[in-house]
Amino acid sequence: MERTRDGVFSAFGKIKEVFAKDYVEVYPQKKGKKIAISIIITLVITAIRYYVSHPPINIKSQQFWTFLIVTAIIYAVVLFVLCVFGRRTENVKFAVKHGVKTSGVVIAVCVLALVVGFIISSTFFNAKKYADLIGIDEGNFTEDIEDIGFDEIPMLDYDSAVKLGNAKLGELSDMVSQFEVDETYYTQINYKGTPYRITVLRYGDVFKWFKHTSEGLPAYVSINMVTQEAQVVRTETGIKYSESEYFNHKLSRYVQFHYPTKMIYSYNIEIDDEGIPYWIASCYDNTIGLFGGKDIKEVIMLNALTGESEIMPLDQVPNWVDRAIPADLIVEQYNYHGTYAYGFWNSLIGQKDVKNTTDGYNYIAQNDDVYMYTGVTSVNGDTGNIGFLLSNQRTKQTKFYALSGAIESVAMGSAEGEAQNYKYTATFPLLLNVNGQPTYFMAMKDTSELVKGYAMVNVKQYQIVSFANNTDPEVCKSKYVALLSNKKLTEDKPVATTQVEGVIEDIRSAVIEGNTYYYIKLKEAENYFKLSAAENDIAAIMKAGDSVIIKYDEQADLKERIVISNAIAYK
Repeated sequence: MERTRDGVFSAFGKIKEVFAKDYVEVYPQKKGKKIAISIIITLVITAIRYYVSHPPINIKSQQFWTFLIVTAIIYAVVLFVLCVFGRRTENVKFAVKHGVKTSGVVIAVCVLALVVGFIISSTFFNAKKYADLIGIDEGNFTEDIEDIGFDEIPMLDYDSAVKLGNAKLGELSDMVSQFEVDETYYTQINYKGTPYRITVLRYGDVFKWFKHTSEGLPAYVSINMVTQEAQVVRTETGIKYSESEYFNHKLSRYVQFHYPTKMIYSYNIEIDDEGIPYWIASCYDNTIGLFGGKDIKEVIMLNALTGESEIMPLDQVPNWVDRAIPADLIVEQYNYHGTYAYGFWNSLIGQKDVKNTTDGYNYIAQNDDVYMYTGVTSVNGDTGNIGFLLSNQRTKQTKFYALSGAIESVAMGSAEGEAQNYKYTATFPLLLNVNGQPTYFMAMKDTSELVKGYAMVNVKQYQIVSFANNTDPEVCKSKYVALLSNKKLTEDKPVATTQVEGVIEDIRSAVIEGNTYYYIKLKEAENYFKLSAAENDIAAIMKAGDSVIIKYDEQADLKERIVISNAIAYK
């Protein structure tokens, strides 16, 4: 220990002596050797750094410039250390001067590139270009937004999907101890006309990775967002490429090594029409100056099983790919449009027609594509929307719908107030067309993230709320349509109903997905009527022989006729 300490003091003594006497012992052959060794060590360290961080080799990438700066610093430090701890005083001034001169020039160039890049890419000089990053068309709500059925509407949000996926994996004894669900993904896609959320598994820890990496991850998780059914889908061969790998098969490293100049915005997992998982890497380019105006130009499609990949422009992406353009990038581009459409200074002074998106977004499936939906409000951030944005995540075709009304958070509060007795929380709303009326549709969840009911809130008049503590959304819709008719907001007639009277011949009950239903058969009737106890609590005290009056939906299936709330009474 003493010898080591003496060596350190001796080294610093040499440095002090060299600078005090202002001389340099010149050993040309040794200086060249020191430089060569420093370069070799720096290259080795840089290669390791590149393998670990793999930044894109692209002058439009800030990561690239910072990578060069750190490399220059490493070279200067290595050269200085070699000279200081070599024999004798040995060119310490040379190490400092040469290191500062060489590395300093590289660092200065890189810093200059970063500073100039930020300046020429700034919104101050390019407000109009930022505003034009996304093209906006005017949309007609009733024509563009179909009155779709509930078999096409996602009933779950991200958190509920994660809960179901974890629970499903826990049922599989051969997987639960070795793998976990990767909650980072859960991409929402439209698979064969039905909304799904998809994610991959990941290794439980490094030891389980070492055990299974040769076979790969055995399955992916899919959640049917309509039926709320979770599946662990086993693949014929394992998923060999994912972010849970450690070396060459790590997703980001594998893609970057094959496409070293490409800048990747994000990765999404999707499945093709045969159920084969693919990683969709969205490649962006900075279209304004050096670092501004991110825009997706190409997509890398990587087969997660085989590692085969291809890159293609957006207009050639196959239709089964739903999310080539990330939703948060669309939101960012629209906010630029809403902020700088009338110039940079207007965004600060006056703020004429300055607007931005609301906090949050959701997805709507239409025509086998996935659209990102969000509200648009004034920059003052009041409680009202001035319209809505709908953007195709494959083509980036974007439309704005000028519809004033409550913002999503207000609608969520209105729905939660209607269901306050149950203490449910509302999911972020979907925007639906219900009988020509723009309508927020929300699933209502309990504290365990399970869907227990549904709510509908009118966008223009958020006091009009329909809530059904029932897992059948048609109950909620029937009540909502009746409310619209009563408020004279629609010319469409409410759900056609028929009234029958009779004596109960048979009554039975069943619990379905946590909700109690009663099935009533009247004398001289061929079919049973289905009643929800939550909507018709009087059914709990009915018995055979009681006389009742029932109103039911004429369009419902005979065996699934739903009694309108409060329409059943003793005669």
